Amino acid sequence: MSYKTTVKACYLGTICQAIIINLTAILFIPLGYQFGLSYTQLGALVMVNFAVQVSISLIFGSVVDRFGFRRFIVVAHIFAVVGMAWFAATPIVPLNPYFVLMTGTIIFATAGGFMELLLSPILNSIPTDEKSSAMSIMHAFFCFGHLAVALLTTLFLFVFGKDAWPIVTLIWLLIPLVNIFIFATCPMAETLPAKQQSSAKKIFAQPLFIVLVFIIFFAGASEITFSQWTSAYLEEVIGLPKVVGDIAGVSMFAAMMGLCRIGYGIFKKNGTKWLPSQSRLMQIGGAFALVSYFIIAATSNPVLALLACTLCGLGVGLLWPGTLSLAVEAFPKAGTWMFAILAAAGNVGSATGPAVFGSIADNIGLRTGFVLTAVFPVGAVMCLWFYHKFKRVR
Repeated sequence: MSYKTTVKACYLGTICQAIIINLTAILFIPLGYQFGLSYTQLGALVMVNFAVQVSISLIFGSVVDRFGFRRFIVVAHIFAVVGMAWFAATPIVPLNPYFVLMTGTIIFATAGGFMELLLSPILNSIPTDEKSSAMSIMHAFFCFGHLAVALLTTLFLFVFGKDAWPIVTLIWLLIPLVNIFIFATCPMAETLPAKQQSSAKKIFAQPLFIVLVFIIFFAGASEITFSQWTSAYLEEVIGLPKVVGDIAGVSMFAAMMGLCRIGYGIFKKNGTKWLPSQSRLMQIGGAFALVSYFIIAATSNPVLALLACTLCGLGVGLLWPGTLSLAVEAFPKAGTWMFAILAAAGNVGSATGPAVFGSIADNIGLRTGFVLTAVFPVGAVMCLWFYHKFKRVR
């Protein structure tokens, strides 16, 4: 095996992340009807998912540098398989259904936390001169995984009925099951020794790093809030059948996000001179996301609502992977702990956004949820303005 196998394993691991993060949201309506769950309870599943991921990132960020990548990434995929199997067993386990769903979420969220912590530094450690390009392409596979989850899960439930959701969950766990064996055998670069790492204290003292933390927080909130609640919104408010809303709305959001990332990766790799800097493209994308939030909140027209999904996917595409690339560029000798802090901040945003939206939806309505949570793309745009200011000073 060569490092190309490791790269492919990272791509597959990113698809596993997409399954772990997005499958529950696609199942919101079936879970709600079968077990009588409120929007707040459904939103709490997403919040706990990301809260666990944050905890894993913070606890194990420095531990990974001591023991290496391999054992942690293999264990992560094992947890993904076990957690999804337990989640799928909810209808037959003689316990409170919400308890089973929540514990299953905690188990596979642990896997997601390790994947979020490890995949980027594993890829970054592979010898290549195109770090930002490779990072963007890898994160594009998250989008394509999201697209596949939304499209294939919706079609499966449309054909076999909403009660078939445990079966499709078991089908999806085959991907992390396969990746266990790939990561167990592929070549893996060594972690950067502690003596060669930049001082965490000095990096934290720099405003440039602090603003990167806030950028990825708002990136996670902007991306996941829209992706997690679009399916329910298009069905309940716009009046589209679930199969149409998921295929034309959620899937287009994920597809455009993925095309944005892989397109940037290809253009960057080929050295396209007319391409604006990554940070400027991120700022433009944040503005696109803001516009899309207001469009979907203001319209009852299905075509405009689906257009907003497309625009938002394009807008948020570079925000998360772009922040990681900007951090690597600014602090090239930071250890895995830097990825841990950024992953934790992004996951806090990813947990906060959908949970806030769910609470607003229960009390005021789904439409108002998009109006008020537009504060997240606003925050991303403002923080990128501060990033340019601090970068010039630095």
